[in-house]
Amino acid sequence: MQIREYWAVVAKRWWILLLMIAITSTVAYGYSKSQRPIFRSSVSLLVEPARYDYGLTLVVQQILRQYSRMMQTSELAKLIDQELHLDLTADQLRAQVKISAVVEDSVLQIDVENPDPGKAQRIAGALAKSFVDERSQAMSTRNPADRIDVSMLDEPSPAVLSKPKTSANVIAGAFLGLLLGLVIAFFLEYLDDTIKTSDDVEKFVASPVIGTIPTISSTEARRQG
Repeated sequence: MQIREYWAVVAKRWWILLLMIAITSTVAYGYSKSQRPIFRSSVSLLVEPARYDYGLTLVVQQILRQYSRMMQTSELAKLIDQELHLDLTADQLRAQVKISAVVEDSVLQIDVENPDPGKAQRIAGALAKSFVDERSQAMSTRNPADRIDVSMLDEPSPAVLSKPKTSANVIAGAFLGLLLGLVIAFFLEYLDDTIKTSDDVEKFVASPVIGTIPTISSTEARRQG
């Protein structure tokens, strides 16, 4: 098929494409609205050495990953659960927490997702403060020049809606509908074996068309007798 033939199929069966887009977009929208909203609160911790030399800075880059793992231990999760009276298991609480190490900025990013926006913010704050206090206590016995300090860059952000992403889901649904519509349109065209044009005749008989009989309207036929 040539490009113009593809366009002809789309132009002929455009309603199928629109119908499928409408159906899949509506389903995606309904699915998104049926999902339980999840809110996210974030807070950042700065990990900085007491003195800036190459060796200690390199240690900080390595220790960021270690700190990231330490903040996701069962012991710390149980401590936060008891402090906030969440009534969650350690695994349930850890599933709501994501720790990201931004090595180039010496920053630990804490993201907490929870159906309750207030709880998400409180968990983020409690986790950050508990870890800062624990590290401060651990570093208190070290030589001040060799300490690696951990501090909160800011307070936990107000929780914002994280899931579902309704707009993205609707767009994805519309794209899927377009693909399904194209598949259906071309499949129906494939099944349609009626002869409509001289090109169809040539394909069917494998011979060139010598001539065609023009279409004459009933009015013109009466005029010609």
